[in-house]
Amino acid sequence: MYSIIGGDSKTYGPVTADEVHRWIREGRADERTKVKEEGSTEWRELGTISAFFPALANVPPKISGRSGSNTVATEGSVQIGDCLRQGWQVYRQDPWRITGIIVIVFVAQFLLNSIPIAGALFAFSLNGPILGGVYFFCMQAIHGQTHGLQDVTSTIKERFLPCFLATTVSSLLAFAPLLVALIPAAGLFAASGVVMEELVKHPNLILGIGLPLLAGAFAMFYLLICWSFAVPIAACTNTDFWEALKLSWRGVRKNFWAYFGLLFVLGLINLIGILCLVVGLFVTIPFTFLATMVAYEQIFRTTHSR
Repeated sequence: MYSIIGGDSKTYGPVTADEVHRWIREGRADERTKVKEEGSTEWRELGTISAFFPALANVPPKISGRSGSNTVATEGSVQIGDCLRQGWQVYRQDPWRITGIIVIVFVAQFLLNSIPIAGALFAFSLNGPILGGVYFFCMQAIHGQTHGLQDVTSTIKERFLPCFLATTVSSLLAFAPLLVALIPAAGLFAASGVVMEELVKHPNLILGIGLPLLAGAFAMFYLLICWSFAVPIAACTNTDFWEALKLSWRGVRKNFWAYFGLLFVLGLINLIGILCLVVGLFVTIPFTFLATMVAYEQIFRTTHSR
C-alpha cells in the first residue's frame, strides 16, 4: 500500500500498487511524484521504485527538473477526456493565479509587439520563448510546483535559443508547402490572361488555381499540428530545437487523430469563450494550455540523467 502527494500538494491513499499504476497511465503521477510505502516514514520519488519505473530506479534524481533531462517519445496515447478533466481540475485548484499569470504574460507580449518598428523585432525574437515559458508554467502547475512568473522568465533566460529556433524553423518548414503551391497557381493564372474581375466566369480556372492552394494549406496545417509540441519540448527539457522537432513529429503522428480531436474540442471551447462577450477567454485560454500540456505528458515522458 502506498500514500502519494498529488499535484495539489494533498496526500492520497493508502492505495494499492495497481491503483498507483493506473494513476501513472492517466498522467496523474510520474517519476517525480512523492510516494511513501505503508510502514515507512520516508517519502521517495516514484522514479526510484523499480516496481513503477524499472528503467529509472537506479538513476539519481536531478535537483532541477529541466537541466540534465531528456524527453523520450513513448507509446503513450492521447485520452481526450482525461486531458479535459485533468486540465480543468488543475485550473479549478488555483484559477486566479493561473489566469493572472497568463494574462500578465500576454499583455506584456502585446505591449512589446505594439512598439513601432522595434515591436516587429520583439515579436520575431520573443514570441517563441514567451510561449515556451507559458507552457513550462502550465506544466509546473499540473505538478503543483509552479513559481509563478519565475517559470516564464526562467524559461526565456535558460531556453531562449531552443524555443526561438523551434518556433522559427517549424513555422518556415510548415509554410513551405503553401508557398510552393503558390507557384503553379500564380503561373496558371498569369498564363490564362484572365483579369481578376472576370475570374468568376471561369470555374475551371478557379478549380485549377484552387486545388494546389488547398493541398498546400492542408499540408501546412498538418505540419503545424505535428510540430506543435516542439516549443513545449524545447521549453520543458534540455533538448535542442532539432531534436524537439523530431520528437514532436514522432509523438504527434502516433496520436494524430486523437490529438486533432482534442484541438478541435478546445477550439469549440474557445469559441464559446468568445461568444461569452470575450470574457470567457480568460478561462478558456488558460484551460486550453493546461489541457494541451496534459496531452504532452500523455505522449512524452521526461527521464532524468546525470
